Amino acid sequence: MSQSDAKVSEVEDPAAVVQSIVDEIAGSPVSPELSFFDLGLDSIQLMDICNRINDRYGEVIDLFLLFESPTINECADIVRAHGHGA
Repeated sequence: MSQSDAKVSEVEDPAAVVQSIVDEIAGSPVSPELSFFDLGLDSIQLMDICNRINDRYGEVIDLFLLFESPTINECADIVRAHGHGA
């Protein structure tokens, strides 16, 4: 992936980006309403999710927020609150 591919446009839906990240880490498609903890993800996987979101959008989320907002939809809402996406 090139450097320009690593960053997303302002119009790309954060939910789709977060969905893609979580699906890849979980190894299968995940319901956007399902808690990361119900998926059985561990702290290393959560850190990977956090790092990948921040690689895409800048520093918008930290590990503690993932514990407070542990679903794809909630993570996407945090990204949107930082002015990214629709």
